[in-house]
Amino acid sequence: MSTVIDADTHYWEPVSAWSDYIDPAYRDRAPQFVDDHGRLLMRVGESVYPSMPNHPGLGKVYGPDEALHPQTIHDKRVSTDAHERLREMDAQGAAVHIIYPTLGMVGFNGIGDAELSGACARAYNRYCADFATADPVRLRPVMLVPFNHPEVAAREIAYARETCGLDVAFANPTPPDEVPWSDARYDAIWSALEDADVTLTYHESTVGAGPTTIGINRYWGYGNMVYLCTHSVEPQLAVMDLVAGGVLHRHPGLRVGLLEAHVSWVPGWLQLIDYKIGPRHEVRGGPLSMPPSDYFRRQCFVAVFADDVGIAETDAYLGNDNIVFSSDWPHKSLDEQDSSAQALAARADLDEDLKSRLLHVNAHRWLRL
Repeated sequence: MSTVIDADTHYWEPVSAWSDYIDPAYRDRAPQFVDDHGRLLMRVGESVYPSMPNHPGLGKVYGPDEALHPQTIHDKRVSTDAHERLREMDAQGAAVHIIYPTLGMVGFNGIGDAELSGACARAYNRYCADFATADPVRLRPVMLVPFNHPEVAAREIAYARETCGLDVAFANPTPPDEVPWSDARYDAIWSALEDADVTLTYHESTVGAGPTTIGINRYWGYGNMVYLCTHSVEPQLAVMDLVAGGVLHRHPGLRVGLLEAHVSWVPGWLQLIDYKIGPRHEVRGGPLSMPPSDYFRRQCFVAVFADDVGIAETDAYLGNDNIVFSSDWPHKSLDEQDSSAQALAARADLDEDLKSRLLHVNAHRWLRL
């Protein structure tokens, strides 16, 4: 089990990751916690998150009393101490953690000031680089990129790759300002990712959902419904946009992952896109040269949890190497919600070859390990 690659883990990173690492000129505008009538919220640029008025805020995890289950308190501390995390990885049987933020997923594509947006991304990427020095092979943080400012984003991708050693980028699948991902606005970003050999991953955050997120207005006040929209519906739309809008056609070297999006929807959605779009569909840059689902097979992967349904069926539909394993630790305490690699390895309905590919083989293709 020591070869397991966990494609989706997190920090409970402190908000001081920005004030400590941001360029001095922007320190007074760094992200910070604010109190809203007893709710602990986070100010990012011009906005405050969580934006849903019924959300209890971040106090349960980041507040002073931390009235949590002891395992969660332990995981919070371990996740941000690199050496303790490495010991936890040994206990989990994990060879590599791809590490996503918690606070860093909140609102950073909504900062209007381009220079501040770039400064916040750079501060976070410096924090990640310092963290990974404990073991750069096993600790693989993802980079923060200001997608709503493409020229700044392209520069930050190069900086984070060359200076910080980060080779996975993440974005919320909800496009900034409702500008589709296939719009020419983002071309410089796709080219920068290709040039730097950086994998793009989409990972939604309900806490960071903004006013344009699917379902946030319709299901206002129903947090679990908003979760389903952010984590499964938004990735489906992102895939459709990248394929049917020709992004993957124009950028054949771009690798794209879907994290915490689950998996059972993939075959039906791609089949429907094939039916409605099909090969030869006209896109910017010329017609598609193959069925949309084949672009997904060539350039996309999806992460599964240990208890996801439809894993074998999706693997058979995609063709053996487009699925990787994720635990979501420490957001999912492995003591309380068994999303561990051991739980996946124990499933009797998955054959040993598939388990091996999910737990470590496939990630080498997509994450350049």
